[in-house]
Formats: sequence, C-alpha cells, structure tokens
Amino acid sequence: MNEVLLIDSLKRLCYTIVSSSDKLIFYSAFPPQRWHGTGMVQTVTEPDLRYRPLRRERMRCVVALALDGTPLTVPLEIICGAADGPRLAVIAGVHGDELEGVRAVQTVSTVIDQQRLNGTVLLIPVANMAAFTARMRRSPLDGVDLNRVFPGRPDGTISERLAYLMVQTLLADATLVVSLHGLGALGMLLPWMEFVDTPGPVGQASRAAALAFGFPDLMPLPLLPGVLIAALAQRGIPAIEGEIGGMGMIDPANWRRYVTGVMQVMRHLRMIADPPVYVAEPRYWELRWVHAPAGGLFERQFAPGDRVICGEELGTIIDPFGEPIDSIVAPCDGVAGACQMVASVHPGDPVALVWSPSQPRHV
Repeated sequence: MNEVLLIDSLKRLCYTIVSSSDKLIFYSAFPPQRWHGTGMVQTVTEPDLRYRPLRRERMRCVVALALDGTPLTVPLEIICGAADGPRLAVIAGVHGDELEGVRAVQTVSTVIDQQRLNGTVLLIPVANMAAFTARMRRSPLDGVDLNRVFPGRPDGTISERLAYLMVQTLLADATLVVSLHGLGALGMLLPWMEFVDTPGPVGQASRAAALAFGFPDLMPLPLLPGVLIAALAQRGIPAIEGEIGGMGMIDPANWRRYVTGVMQVMRHLRMIADPPVYVAEPRYWELRWVHAPAGGLFERQFAPGDRVICGEELGTIIDPFGEPIDSIVAPCDGVAGACQMVASVHPGDPVALVWSPSQPRHV
C-alpha cells in the first residue's frame, strides 16, 4: 500500500489583514503546497466542500490567526466518487494525544476507490492541531478541551472558534459523522462505540451506524453538553464516536480496526456496493469512571477486560513512604473497560473505568 504524505513546510509571505475585505491579500499570503499525488494543498478561509465527480483535494482551513500572525489551520481531504450520494465525515485528533484515529484516517485516504464510491468522504485527520503539536489532550493555547465546547462560538477562544468552524461549516452538510478517539497518553482502554441515544430518526440512524461499524460493545449516550456528537445530533446530523487504544501509540491492530469500521459504515450508507454487515449481538454499557481519592502511587490489581463486582478492590494508593493511603473499589458490577497505566496519580485522576450493563432508552 502506498503512503500519501502531506508536506508540512509552509513558505509564508509577510501580510497584514485589517478587515474581511482583504481576502485577496489573505489568500495570496499562503502559497499552495505539493503532495505526493496530483494537485496542491491550499490554505483557505472558506473551504469548497461541494461534490464534483472524482474530485480529490487536500486543503488547510484557517481557524484563526495565532499571536505571531501565523494561521492556525485544520487539515482536510475531500474525496468524491464517480456518482453523487451520501456525505460521510471522518474525524480524528479532537484530543491531541489520541493518535490511533489519526493514523486510521490517514490510511482511509489510501484505500478508497473513487471509481466505486458513491458520494463524498470528508477526512479530518487532525482536528485539533495545536493540541496535537503539543502532544496534549487540551489545546495549549487556551487550556480548553475541544470536546466539551461544541458547538462553539465564532467570537470565543481558539478552541471555541475551532468547534464553531467544525459544526457550522465543515460538518454542516454531513449525512453521518464518525469521530475516532482513544484514551490518551496515560492509559489504555478496550474498544467501544458511542452513539447518541435520542428518540427519532437521528438517534435511530446513529445506532444503526454504530452497529455497522463493527464494535460489539456500544455506549448509548444522552445529549451531553459540549460533546461533538451531541451538538451534531441537535442539528439533525447522526454521529458516532469510537474509542480504542491509548498510551499515545499507533498500534496497527487498533487503527486497522478503525479503518475496517469506517469502510463498514460506507457499506451501510450504500457509498460502496459491498453488502453491509452489522453486529448481531451488541452489548450495551454505561460508563462508570473511578477517580483517585488522593495522590501517590496507584498499585493496580486489575486489567482491562476483567470482570469486577461492586465493592471489589481495584487497587491501592500508596504514599511516598510506601504506606497505603486509600483504596479504589469498583462502583458496580461489570467489566473493567479502561485504566490509567502510569502508576503515579494525582487526586481526581480517572484511574479506572467500569462498564455497567445498560440498554438504550430511546432507540
């Protein structure tokens, strides 16, 4: 499989923007970049996401200007099939230290056969470039968790403006949105898929897409404030959010499952002709996070995948002298779905996750 590389060096010209009437100056300030394929990578303020037969184009969409005057951008790739049809958006890098989704989106770009594709695929490999560059969950520019401020604000902080751009422009016409996450740099989790559990066609379409993706463990979620898939659902756009892996890694066993899931969703949407396959016996769960009551060393006594019972001791917090401070216990019966792998913990750190058996309420 050939890798498609995106050249990151950008030769910038000096420029000044004093009003929206200076668009011509703004566009001329960013020379296009070449990538290993046909076409150029343009930096734009108003991305053209319209369908055109067999179109394949990469661009960087400007969110705002940084303190030093350089543009903060979101990389996009739009891939159009031979015929028009559904619009699927696939996003990764909402949190900057969750990397398996990033690698998956990069790979999806290389495996789509445009001649067999009906519709348009919009790929956003790194939604939160500032957090990605800093290798952090949150943006270092405003300290904000991007997945807690959707749908954003046009006049807010950098993260709020990014959220607004994504919901109001980049994803506004999507038939379905797939957002790919992981646990980040400090922990590891089992794979699961979240969907918005709301009454009506949006909730039903979200659940159907989750079943098509192929992960058997599903999390029905209410409309949580600030979360991307909830903000989209409130605008009539079905959306699902996957979780896999962690520790800042790109394990091929994980990101390839994401690639397979995206292709399964494309079959579900009839974007490719292969028949869809759905999870026959899904397991539904509720997420129950357990937080450290104190700081110290966490001596863990479980692993992801273990069955646990309510009240079972999951580990002990130890002080600098080696004395036990407190214990961590399971809040319910279920399955250990995630854990912090780094042994040093701060008070309030999410050190364990228990999946509690659940059922969808509305779909």
